[in-house]
Amino acid sequence: MSTPLFSNPSSDVRQTSIPPAPLYKGGNELCRLVLRVGNAHQKLWQWGGSLCVLLTTLVGTPVLAQDKLDDFDYWASLCTTLLDAEQYEDALAACDQAVGLYPNDPEAWHNRGDVLAALDRHAEALVSYEQTLRQDPLYSLVQSKRCGMLVALGRTEDAITSCEEGLEIDGEWGDGTPAIAWYNRGAALVQNNQIPESLDSYDWALRIDPTYSPALAGRCFSLSQLYRFESALAACDQALQMDNWDHESPALAWINRGRTLIALARNPNLEQNYTIYADPHNLPFPDTNGQGNKVLLKRRVAELYNEALESYNRALAIDPNNEWAWTEQGTVLGLMGRNTESLSSQDWALGLSEIFAYALANKCNTLNRLGSYEDALAACDQAIQEGDNRWGTEGPAFAWNQRGNAFAGLFRYDEGLASVDRAISLRPDYAEAWLNRSVLLWLLGRYPDAFLSTQEAIALQPQSSRAWYNQGRVLVSQGKLGEAAIAYRQALDGDFYLGGQPSEENIRVNLSAVLWRLGQYNEGLSQAERAIALDDVSVLAWSNKALNLMSSGRYTAASEAYQEALALDPTDANLWMGLGISQRALKDYANAMASLQQALELDPELEQAQTNLDAVIEAIAEEAAAAAGTP
Repeated sequence: MSTPLFSNPSSDVRQTSIPPAPLYKGGNELCRLVLRVGNAHQKLWQWGGSLCVLLTTLVGTPVLAQDKLDDFDYWASLCTTLLDAEQYEDALAACDQAVGLYPNDPEAWHNRGDVLAALDRHAEALVSYEQTLRQDPLYSLVQSKRCGMLVALGRTEDAITSCEEGLEIDGEWGDGTPAIAWYNRGAALVQNNQIPESLDSYDWALRIDPTYSPALAGRCFSLSQLYRFESALAACDQALQMDNWDHESPALAWINRGRTLIALARNPNLEQNYTIYADPHNLPFPDTNGQGNKVLLKRRVAELYNEALESYNRALAIDPNNEWAWTEQGTVLGLMGRNTESLSSQDWALGLSEIFAYALANKCNTLNRLGSYEDALAACDQAIQEGDNRWGTEGPAFAWNQRGNAFAGLFRYDEGLASVDRAISLRPDYAEAWLNRSVLLWLLGRYPDAFLSTQEAIALQPQSSRAWYNQGRVLVSQGKLGEAAIAYRQALDGDFYLGGQPSEENIRVNLSAVLWRLGQYNEGLSQAERAIALDDVSVLAWSNKALNLMSSGRYTAASEAYQEALALDPTDANLWMGLGISQRALKDYANAMASLQQALELDPELEQAQTNLDAVIEAIAEEAAAAAGTP
C-alpha cells in the first residue's frame, strides 16, 4: 500500500466503514492535482500538503483510514507492479479497480491498455488507450499504441492516421520513443500492401533507435516482399542479436524469418539465382533435357521449407500462444505435404483465437487438400462471415478463392466460379484465383473462357507450372493438340519443383498422351518413361508407355507394360483390353482371348474389346481349321 498523505491518530475514525461521498472523490482529485504541482515547486508543496489535509478532513476520511478497496493509489501501484511482473490477469483486476475509483487518471487507463494488449484483447485495449487520450490528448506514446491495436484489429487506414497523429503531435513519449510509432505505421502499411512505404517507415524507426528489434524484424519482412532475401534474413538475425524488443517478442523475428524463407523458396527467380547443376549420374533418369537443375531446385526448396518450419518452431518455443505462428507453421506443413499435421496447427491457432480469419481460411485450404470439402466450405464461410478481419498478405481474397475450391470439390461449379470471381474482384492480380477460375470454367465446358483465364494467370506468373498445365488441359479439350504439347513443355520449364499439384510426373504423363495422339510415339514413350522413373506406381504412366509402344509396333514391350499397369490396378477394363490387343498382335490368341474376356467382364459395354475378341475367336478357328487341313 502506498504511504498515506495524512494520518489521524483517532482510532474511531480509522474504523469507519461509511462509503466516501462523491465530495470525497472531488476533494481527492483536487488534492492529487495540488500535490502533483507541488512536486515541481517546493514552496507550493508545503502549502499543498496543508490544503490536502484540510480537504480530506472536511470532505472524507483520511487515506490511511480507508480500506484498501477504496484506495486508488494502492490499486494503481498494484496494477503497474503486476503489469511489470507479467501477471496480466491479476494486473487487469487491479487496473479495473483503479480506473473505477478514479476514471480520470490517464496513466491508469494507459496501464490497463498495456495489460489488455499483452492479453491480446485488442478491442478492449483500444478503448483503454482512447480513454487515456481523452484525458491527455498530447500523449504521443499512447497514440502510437492505439495505432498498434488498430493494426491488430485490421483497421489499417485508421491505424496509419493514428500513428501519424502521434508523430505530428510529438508530445509525451514517456519511457518510449517515436520509434514505436514509426514501427506500428510500418506494420499498418504492410497490412495495406504498401511494402516500399513500410520499409521507409521501419528505416525511420531505426534512425531514432538503431537497436530497435521490432523495426528490424519488420524490415526483414518488407525486404522479403521486395525479393531482397539476403538483406531480409540479415535484418531478422540482427533483430535477434540486438534483443531490444520493448512490448514485442523475439517470436516476431522468428516468424518473419520463416516468412522470408518461404518467400525465397517460392520466388520465381530462384532458378536464375541457383546456378549449380546436378551431376547427371545422380539423376533418376538421363539428363537429356537439362532438367538436372530442377532436381537441385526441388531439393533446395525442401531445405528452405525445413528451415522455415524450424523458425516457426523457435517462435512457438518463445510464445506458444502466438496464433500467427501456429497458422503459418500449418501453412509450411501443408506445402510439405504434411496435411494432417497442418490441420492440427490450424486447430491450435483457432484454439487461441476462435474467429481468427486467417487461420480459418488456412484450415479451409488444408481441408480442401484432404478432400473434406463440406468442412472446408464451413471454415471458409466462417472466416468470411464471422472472422476478425485479420488476414495474410492475400487478404480476404484468399478465403473466397479457397471457398471456390471447396465448391469445385462438391461439384457445385457455378457457385465455385462466383466465389472465385469475388476473390478476383478483391484482388485482380491474384494469380491463384485466375488459375482456379480456369479450372472451374473448364469443368463447366466453357473452354474459350477457361483458356483466357489461364492466359491471365500466366501473365501474372509466367513460371507457374500449374498455369501452363491447366492451359494444356483446356487446349486438349478444344482439340488443339499441338498447342497443348507446347503448354505442357512450358509447364516442365516452370516451378513444379515447389511441390503440390501438378507434379512433374503428372505433367509428363499428360504430355506423353498428347504426343501419342499426335503420332510422335518415340517422344511420347520417352515422356512416359520419365514419368515412371519419378513414380513407378503410376498406372497412367505405364498405360501411356504401353500405348506408345503398341503404336510403334513393339508389341512384346507393350504387353509387358500393360502387365505392369495391371499389377497396380487389376480392375481397369481398358488395361485388360490393351493387353489383349497386344497379345492378339503377337498371335498369342489363348491369352488374348482370356484378357479380352476379362475386360468385357469388367465392362460389358466395351465395344472395342468385343470386336477384338471376335477377331481372336475367328483367328483361333482359322488356326484350328488349318491344323485340321480343312479349307
